[in-house]
Amino acid sequence: MYFILLVNTWGVAITHLNAAPAFLTIGVPSLMTLVCVLRVLRWWQGIGQTDTDPIRIIADLRRTNRLAWILAAVFATWGIALAPYGDNFMQSHVAFYMGITVIGCIFCLTHLVSAAMAVTLVVNVVFIAYFGLTGNYIFIAMAIDVGLVSMAMLMVLWVQYRDFTNLVVSREELKTKKNVLEKRELDLIEEQKQTQALSDENRKLANLDSLTGLANRRFFFAKLDEAICQPKEQLSPTHVGIIDLDGFKLVNDVYGHRFGDELLVQLASRLSFACRGEALIARVGGDEFAFLTQIEAQAAKKLAEKICNCCREPFSISNTIIQIGGSIGMARSDLCIDAESYLYEQADFALYQAEREVPGSVVIFSQAHYESLSRMTVIEQALRDGSIDNDITVYFQPIFDIHLNMVVAFEALARWTHPTLGIVSPAEFIPAAERLGSINHLSRLLLTMALREARTWPSNIRLSFNLSARDLTSSDNAMRLLAIIGSSGIEPHRLDLEITETALMTDLARAQATAQAFIAIGVGVSLDDFGTGYSSLTHLHLMPLTKIKIDRSFVTGIDGDLASAKIVKSLIRMAHDMDLECIVEGVENDTELATIHDLGGRFVQGYQISKPLNATDARKLAQFSAKHVQVPLSGSPV
Repeated sequence: MYFILLVNTWGVAITHLNAAPAFLTIGVPSLMTLVCVLRVLRWWQGIGQTDTDPIRIIADLRRTNRLAWILAAVFATWGIALAPYGDNFMQSHVAFYMGITVIGCIFCLTHLVSAAMAVTLVVNVVFIAYFGLTGNYIFIAMAIDVGLVSMAMLMVLWVQYRDFTNLVVSREELKTKKNVLEKRELDLIEEQKQTQALSDENRKLANLDSLTGLANRRFFFAKLDEAICQPKEQLSPTHVGIIDLDGFKLVNDVYGHRFGDELLVQLASRLSFACRGEALIARVGGDEFAFLTQIEAQAAKKLAEKICNCCREPFSISNTIIQIGGSIGMARSDLCIDAESYLYEQADFALYQAEREVPGSVVIFSQAHYESLSRMTVIEQALRDGSIDNDITVYFQPIFDIHLNMVVAFEALARWTHPTLGIVSPAEFIPAAERLGSINHLSRLLLTMALREARTWPSNIRLSFNLSARDLTSSDNAMRLLAIIGSSGIEPHRLDLEITETALMTDLARAQATAQAFIAIGVGVSLDDFGTGYSSLTHLHLMPLTKIKIDRSFVTGIDGDLASAKIVKSLIRMAHDMDLECIVEGVENDTELATIHDLGGRFVQGYQISKPLNATDARKLAQFSAKHVQVPLSGSPV
């Protein structure tokens, strides 16, 4: 209990350090901490002592009751004293602190109802009186909620305490009836039966998912361990399949969690019927299910396909038809080198491939997947231990002005050569870094390297750098990027930061604020791969941008594709009308370059101009182009 009090108290105090006086945020919590520590030490000294003196025990209980009134009043008064400080979020934190603290104390004082009631009465009276009179309907609702929940918990506590005391009294009465041996034996037998029944019921509940009635994660993995440990020569291979629902999050967001729960219940019924007699089906996560079977490989695949069909069939919930899908990753023990440790992980990797490549299908873990997984493991290890920092470099691909016939900028591209894997594509390590949460560190490292190199270029040559979704949606990381730019020695107007529509869809509001912060110091912001998303024009309207980059998919074969030519021409004209620079990516040959020129394009990028160059070659090209000398448009331009 004291641990709960101190953790919650210091949590509130820390969040109010800059808003409330020091005596409230440091002085009072320190004093309360001292008192609590003294009480804990006193309690600790009593551990192991078996004092059976009723008078001494009653005295201790009465002292505890008195302290409950005093401590409850002190903590409640301190919480209310902090409430006026800070914004709504900080006030809500105080309300949360008082509510969760009283609930925690009720649980901790389960066997001393009088103290629990004292704490609840003192804190709730103060809490409800203060927040109920604020006039804020949200705080009023919170006050009512906390009051009702506390009352309900006290009722449960009282019932438990009553039953506990009744049990004690019953046992004492039973001891006085030693002469009725047969009755006592019957009572003991009945008690044993009840205990066994309760044990069986608890065991059953411990192994079932409370919502769907399917096996839960604990039971599933216990059965998986049993299946793998059985003699392999006597059984068919063990198959593990993981089912992830496609579109379930949208159901929760649109219709609410009640619909989502009902959908899971209906799906569980379907899966139970589909797997009947063939496999164990379990719910192992929110919208994730798994099955375990020991049948032939072809039969296991057919079962997985049947499960996919079950997921695709429409659901009827409250007269609403809802349709989702399900992707399955499956692995088999006879193809797994270390089934005991990695069979489930291999199925999970196969599921990842299914969701990425063919959602709603079954993907079976293969040798190719094993090699990919092994490679990904090495990549992730390098990201975790930071060894990638020693081997990663930056290459630079020119952006060319076909009107002036000169290089005007370079796009920085990450290149990584691993000591054992060799060249690792950004398409491999960038998603891995995003998945592991190390992309922010990687972005800052690469930006620092790119800016350091850009300092050696002529002042008219710009640098273009790609940001990830996490870079845009983290205000802390955005501030670090701004600090790197500010300390680089490069004029901010020489830098363009490229963002993708995928990053915008993650958190548009945060992306807008971050982009505006970059533009405010003079940095350009480009929308990369323009035209490939579902809402490109919406993002063009909402985002503060200085450039767009037309995706290479519109350029390939543009000389013979009238539709692509019209699209590119329209995009170039639209960018011009909106005072945005337009860069055309993926120009690979002379005919494409000529077509872009005829359509009014000015800035291009692609292998026809140059492949990505190392820092030395990029520096030579930048210095060469700065002299306004015509640059060759194919091969190595240096």
